[in-house]
Amino acid sequence: MKSNHPEIVEKRSDCPLSRTLDLIGDKWSLLIIRDMLFFGKNTYNAFLDSAEKISTNILNDRLIKLAATGLIDYNGPDKRKKYTLTPMGRDLKPILEAFGMYGSKHFRGAKEYLNEQMALAKVKPPRADPKRRATK
Repeated sequence: MKSNHPEIVEKRSDCPLSRTLDLIGDKWSLLIIRDMLFFGKNTYNAFLDSAEKISTNILNDRLIKLAATGLIDYNGPDKRKKYTLTPMGRDLKPILEAFGMYGSKHFRGAKEYLNEQMALAKVKPPRADPKRRATK
């Protein structure tokens, strides 16, 4: 298994939002983490099978980056690696849930797509926190 520390990512400032975006701010990294968190994907081929159709070179690059920054671990031989989220990677769950809820609210067809994907993965879609109230 491999795991390192996020300090290897070049720091632009001490702003926590900026630091987090430096770590996971590209769309492909977020989609890989989404697939792991919500759809139970954990192999290279499973990630390739996602609707967004990530290319093999980008997928390989992002898996290496996510492992190097400590967001994911892997074990097994090169051709059969199984990827898992580290505790730091799992801590991204509320952020991805918030992105999903935002998209469901603002983009036509997104809610139906999310429900369909969750049904295929046999998991429940994220729900809004009942303690939070929407502000207008």
